[in-house]
Amino acid sequence: MSAFWAGRRVLVTGGNGFIGSHLLDALAAAGANLTATASSPATKDRFLSPGSSAARWILGDLRDSATAREVVRGQHLVMHLAAKVGGIAYNVAHPASIFRDNLQSFISVLEAARHERVGRFLVTSSACVYPRDCTIPTPESEGFVGLPEPTNEGYGWAKRMEEFLGEASAKEHGMDVRIARPYNAYGPRDNFDPATSHVVAGLIHKVLTADGIVDVWGDGRTTRSFLYATDFARGLMAVAERSPQVGAINIGAREEISIRDLAEMIVRLSGRRIELRFDASKPSGQPRRSCDTRLAESLIGFRAEVPLEEGLRHTMEWYRLALGPVATEGKGAGK
Repeated sequence: MSAFWAGRRVLVTGGNGFIGSHLLDALAAAGANLTATASSPATKDRFLSPGSSAARWILGDLRDSATAREVVRGQHLVMHLAAKVGGIAYNVAHPASIFRDNLQSFISVLEAARHERVGRFLVTSSACVYPRDCTIPTPESEGFVGLPEPTNEGYGWAKRMEEFLGEASAKEHGMDVRIARPYNAYGPRDNFDPATSHVVAGLIHKVLTADGIVDVWGDGRTTRSFLYATDFARGLMAVAERSPQVGAINIGAREEISIRDLAEMIVRLSGRRIELRFDASKPSGQPRRSCDTRLAESLIGFRAEVPLEEGLRHTMEWYRLALGPVATEGKGAGK
């Protein structure tokens, strides 16, 4: 474990979120002095974990400049994860609010960090910045080529602007900025709400609660590169600690899998008799998404460690223990 983190005052905005909670766990294990944010008391206690218990919590709306100044004051490093996120259906329906809310909170926290002279600022971007027809696997150089994938355009544009503002603030104000560009996350503590979940969590929820048939958006041919939550957290820490540049670094796994193969793997791991029904009339997002990992490996020594099947098994075990009940054969969902 690197000595870089021991005793370092670190703020994790959105520490109550899915990835935020895993990042707090990793930082606590590394000996960091933690502060985390949540919008309300109800959301703060969403995940009871070693990291969340170790953190000092500040509640409030980060779009408010006074709140933002309070949370960043005295920090050595700010890791900005707070964001409004969702799956394809949510992104298609809310491009304006996703763009507005994410950019407003980001600008507020970045400006607070500048005024309070925070030592280092981590921008947590996303592979959603990439265009629909990007090179496979996708290098960092294509982050501002063309337009972001239309089914996540609000989120993609917000993340592009966050990257731009981070780099511009380093250039104009001399801020010490690093940028991580992670790929699709999954794992324990994910959002399993069918209305807003991403594909892995959505499929796990459907497969473990269905009566026998699971509808899957798209024809199943689109591909994704999935990143397990603990690898995601390690990747953010590696960029924040070791990146020698301001420019973005992809954080992802080498594995690429079709949505059809992913769904079939989840069914197999569930041990249930499930029929998959693909609906090509529904949007399926970017045709292919695969991470070019060469820069992360060469510059910061990061490589994902958790294979997809192993990560899915851990995620499904967590779901069964934390969120049940799970449907059994011959019974209705949730019965």
